[in-house]
Amino acid sequence: MDTYKNLILQYSTKKDSFSLDDLWGWLSAMGLTTRSTMNCMLSRMVDKGELVRIARGVYASAGHKNLFTVELTSEELDLARNLKERFPFAPFCIYNGKSIAPLQHHLSGNNMTYVETDRQAMESIFEYIKEQSGKEVWLMPDEDMVYRYIDLEKGGIIVKPLVTEAPLQKMEGVTVPTLEKLLVDINKDADFSYLHGAEAERMMDNAKALYIINTTRLRRYAKRRGLKIEGLL
Repeated sequence: MDTYKNLILQYSTKKDSFSLDDLWGWLSAMGLTTRSTMNCMLSRMVDKGELVRIARGVYASAGHKNLFTVELTSEELDLARNLKERFPFAPFCIYNGKSIAPLQHHLSGNNMTYVETDRQAMESIFEYIKEQSGKEVWLMPDEDMVYRYIDLEKGGIIVKPLVTEAPLQKMEGVTVPTLEKLLVDINKDADFSYLHGAEAERMMDNAKALYIINTTRLRRYAKRRGLKIEGLL
């Protein structure tokens, strides 16, 4: 088993990612003959964090790229707790615009807090945040409103709909977006219109270079949002 592990580690460090068939072809050429042993070792290595599964049958070295993390301020953590207490049955996704800064080519400050939730509860949640937060709060701002009236660097809160079956994750007990969700939303949402076009394409390139991307998850969410992603991958 150690022979399989050492060879898999050796192979993974030379590749951005690799498929099961590619790995097995290489291991077979090295004289190994049991594919089931390879599969078993891959599962163990994923469980131990030595490899990451980035798509169905596709893996990458955990040390080759970074895992993407989402920014949350102490105020946002408090906001998340308050919203969950006040609206216990509403889904929430909360994050700070600073999360996308590592992806940007031309850095433009974004200190907004984004609160995504169910459409049916959205207006009630907007009114509650506006009364309680003491900050400027906007409900589903369009491109013109963002351009004319919203100072992203100054900060504030944007409330917008949460797309059903969007790829999400937990951080400090708060539901936040995955990298795949952000990459799609940056290309689709009106409040990210200042990034559309060449900058969004560069951000996708930066994401591919810096972070582990689950391409299956990315394609599924892009399809759900009507975004043609193949030209960007």
